[in-house]
Amino acid sequence: MSFKQIESKKISEIVQQQIEEMIRRGDVQPGEKLDSVVQLADQFKVSRSAVREALSALRAVGIITIKQGEGTFVNTYDFSNVLDPMKPERIISKKEMLELFEIRNIMEVGAAELAAEKRAPDHLKMMEDALASMKDASGEDNVGEAADVAFHLAIAEASQNNLMVDIMNQLSDTLRKTMFESRRVWLFSEKQTLERLYKEHEHIFLAIQDRNPSKARKAMLNHLMNVKETLIKGWEG
Repeated sequence: MSFKQIESKKISEIVQQQIEEMIRRGDVQPGEKLDSVVQLADQFKVSRSAVREALSALRAVGIITIKQGEGTFVNTYDFSNVLDPMKPERIISKKEMLELFEIRNIMEVGAAELAAEKRAPDHLKMMEDALASMKDASGEDNVGEAADVAFHLAIAEASQNNLMVDIMNQLSDTLRKTMFESRRVWLFSEKQTLERLYKEHEHIFLAIQDRNPSKARKAMLNHLMNVKETLIKGWEG
């Protein structure tokens, strides 16, 4: 793996971002040990003090643990963080993001099916509003991802399962992170467009509107599988 020399007044912040990106890419997995300060300084071609400052910042937000005499280790993403809005932002590695997709498959496919059975007019209005925002969004702002989250939360509401709604709301910040990454990769993929992404959400909505649980289930599963596949291809590319 090659590293470019970093040129910036805020060297430690850029080193921090580089290490975060290494974790996202899976170059170092949760539970694994980072290279030493000396090695990182050599790789990034920066001072050891800049590396130490970057590591201190990462430790402060819970991304790494520094064990005296043992080294620096990458923490596993603690999904219980979403239950406490006061806890700091955390990054999610590829492995953890794929695990979240497994949870989404279990929860949201079933939620779409329930929503098709139980939805009320106000639920459809929530979905329509989210779709309208999604359609108007460009690929350069965060309106699209916010609308994406709102759409999926509206489906949970339409399921009229209070526990489902609570869990989805608690996961909303984490979902927003994965949706941001998904949309970023999606937009940079030659075969994917915002229009296709919108259409997949529209198909889910129409199935729910038509009170067709089987169709809603298939539409949601197809959407989640496509997003996951696009993410994987983007990582590999």
